[in-house]
Parts: sequence; structure tokens; C-alpha cells
Amino acid sequence: MMTNSCSQQKIENLDDEFTILEDDEPLNPPSSDLSQNTKLSLPVGAIAAPDRPWKVMIVDDDAQVQQTTKLALKNFTFDGRSLTLVSAYSGAEAKQLIADHPDTAFILLDVVMETNDAGLQVVQYIREVLQNSLVRIILRTGQPGEEPEESILLNYDINDYKLKVDFTYNKLIATTISALRSYRDMLRFAQQSQELQQALDQLQQTQLQLVQSEKMSALGNLVAGVAHEINNPIACIAGNLHPAQTYFQDVFQLLDLYQKYYPQPAPEIEDEIEAIDLNFIREDMANLLTSMNASVARIRDISTNICTFSRVDREYKVPFNIHEGIDSSILILKHRLKANHNRQAIKVIKEYENIPQLLCFPGQLNQVFMNILANAIDMFDEMAETLSFVEFDANPQEIKIQTKVVSDAVQIRIGDNGAGMNEAVKAKIFNNLLTTKAVGKGTGLGLAIAHQIVVEKHGGKIEVDSTLGKGTEFIILLPVTK
Repeated sequence: MMTNSCSQQKIENLDDEFTILEDDEPLNPPSSDLSQNTKLSLPVGAIAAPDRPWKVMIVDDDAQVQQTTKLALKNFTFDGRSLTLVSAYSGAEAKQLIADHPDTAFILLDVVMETNDAGLQVVQYIREVLQNSLVRIILRTGQPGEEPEESILLNYDINDYKLKVDFTYNKLIATTISALRSYRDMLRFAQQSQELQQALDQLQQTQLQLVQSEKMSALGNLVAGVAHEINNPIACIAGNLHPAQTYFQDVFQLLDLYQKYYPQPAPEIEDEIEAIDLNFIREDMANLLTSMNASVARIRDISTNICTFSRVDREYKVPFNIHEGIDSSILILKHRLKANHNRQAIKVIKEYENIPQLLCFPGQLNQVFMNILANAIDMFDEMAETLSFVEFDANPQEIKIQTKVVSDAVQIRIGDNGAGMNEAVKAKIFNNLLTTKAVGKGTGLGLAIAHQIVVEKHGGKIEVDSTLGKGTEFIILLPVTK
């Protein structure tokens, strides 16, 4: 087996273009060319299993050169791994092979093949089209081509440049060691960079969630305090409405007695009765008190829904009625659903089936419902800036919410009949900082956080189905814990 140390070997019957000679000079492989300024990328499939052979590509239109190189590297090993040699006989074939073998460690690349710059075109294809910055590229040529060596080194992202007549056996081995060491080091660095980036992305996700959770917690505490302050006077009013109704009834009964025993009141009293329209007051008082009772009940419902929406989650999941969470989100957004000077009112259609309570974090799920509903309203408002009332009337704005049990999960579908989205936006809709809104109108965090809450916090799924010009629907699946 050929090792990394220098061996004396003579290979006969070689043409003048490529020779491997006896070489007594010691092997001093150059160090890795890993640079702090190198922009690394990991093409799909670039990472091979650590026990697999190193993949080396030989690109040359001379079959004799191919055969000689393979013979020289046949038994070579580096870091305990042998070589797999792949051959290409033209620049076009090399492009296809490198695209099919992104885990190639290094390429021995001829410059002059089907054209004088075929090899240089391969270099540009690898670096610019495939965006593969890891593979080591060693140019070797028997004909310099049209561009001088200095220009090639300056203008092309290669790692070494050799003349075939000077490429002795020892230099081939030294170049192979250097290229593999460089590839190994850069691959490790690229993997570490990728892992660091993933860790950074996870840290940013966690930070966003913590910030949002803190905001929701602060909002929950604030709203709970406000609701408490509202509930106190409302309770006072509600508690006094019934006695007030009784008092008015007593007063009217007393007036009836006066009219019974004093049917002819003084002229001044008659004038006052006519001025205040006593009969109308008697008839309308009951309606007035009924309306006040209904208003108190409405305020109580609003207060309850606000508390439901902004409830502060505990460290553990609690049973929650999903319908209450959705209804509370709709109530919070009710003022935005109303008609404005640009569009008609947005109709909300609810199709609720009988679903069980879920063990969940209610405040976080309410945030998901709020983000999806608010995005739909934002979309309708943006459409209203370019469409007329007539166009909106032809296709009234609707948000449909459906719930049902599917297998061991509760399915929640929230859809609209608005503008929809194209495939590019749909593919990235849950990404951080993605927003289709105008500057200053969106942070790009809402749906990313919604995805995190549903998937990571509740073990569920959230998907989007959208057709451009027809609308968007979000499908949420939350597991039912038995």
C-alpha cells in the first residue's frame, strides 16, 4: 500500500504531456489554505459518511493521462480512507459529474480540452452556479491556453496551478495530501459554521418567544386589572337595576292612587303631566331598564372574553375550550371587522362542531388565533386600497372558521376569500421576519411564533393552503390528550 511518505517509483511508457519522474526532493505539503475570509457553503449532498473513501475527480481529454493518474493514486490513503476516482474527458462531462457528486473532495482539472478555456469554464460553473466552495480545484495543463498563469490565479477561484511536465509523482502525492487536508479542514469548518448558525437560529426563536411571552404576560396582567376595575362598577349597576325597577313601579302605583282619589288635579299639575308626557314615560321605562340590563350583560361578556383571551399561562397545560378562545379573539378584533370608508363589513362564519376541551396553554393558542385573524383583516384592508365598493360587493369579504375532531386531534380551519399568496410566499410563510406588508405595518414574527406555539409547545401541526386570487386557509391540528 502506498503511504503518505515519499516512495521511489518509475512509471514507463508515458507521453510527453504528462510524466511522473523519480523525485528525490522531500515532501513538504503546503498547509491548508483555510482563510477567515472564505465564504463557505454546504451544497446538498456535500457531506459524505466519515468512513467512505475520498472522492477525487480526474478531468482530462487524454486517456493516457487518466490511466497514469489512476495508477499513481490507486493505493493511496489519507486519514485511513482510500480514494474513489471519477473520470471526465471533457468540460461538459465534468460539469455534469460534479453536479451529480457534490461530495467530491478535489479535482485534477485540465485547462485545454474541447476548447482552450474548457477547464476555466468548469471552475466558474462549480463556484458560481453550483455555489460549491468546498471542493479543491487543482489546475494542471500541458498547454497554458489563452490566459497567462498569473491571470488565472487572480481571476479564478482555484487552489493550485501545475504544469504537467513538472508534475512528478512526489508532487502529485504532495498535492493530493494538501488538497485532502484542506478539504477536510474546510468541511469541518463549514459543518461547525452550519451548527453555529442553527444554534443561533434556535436562540433567536427562543428569544422571540420569550419576548412575545413577556408581552402577552404583561398584557394579560394589564387587561386582567382593567377587567377587574370594570367589573366592580358593572356589578354595582347590575345589582341596582332590579331595585330601581321596583322603585319605579312603586312610584307609578302611587301616581295611580293619586289619580284614583284626586281625578281632577290642579291646572299646574295637569300642565306638568302633559309637558313630561307621563304616559310615554310609563310605557318606555320598562324598555329602558331592559336595555340597561342587556348592556350590562354585554359588558360582562366583553370583560369575560378579554380575560379569556389575555389569560396568563401557567407552567403546565390546563383544560381549555377552544371555541371560547376563538370567540374572544373575534371579539377583540370586532372593531376591525366593521365596515369602514374603503370596504364593507367582514363577515365571520363559524361552523363549530362538538369538540373536547384540550390540555394546552390557552394564552398562547389565543395568540395564534389572533395573529391569523388579524392577518386576514390586514389583507382585506390592503385590497380595499385598490378595489372599489362595487368590486367588493361582487365578492363580499368572509372569514370562515371550522372546528371538528379528526382522529385523535382537534382540527381548526381558518380561511378567507381574499387575495391568496403565490407559491414562493407560501413556502416561506412561517419563516422569521417574512412579511408581505408595507414598511412599518408588519414585523414578520406573527406566523413564525404561531408555528412555534402549535408545533413545539403543543406537538401539533399548522399548514397553509392558498391559491393566488382565491384566498388562504390555515389548518391547525392539536392533539387530544386522553
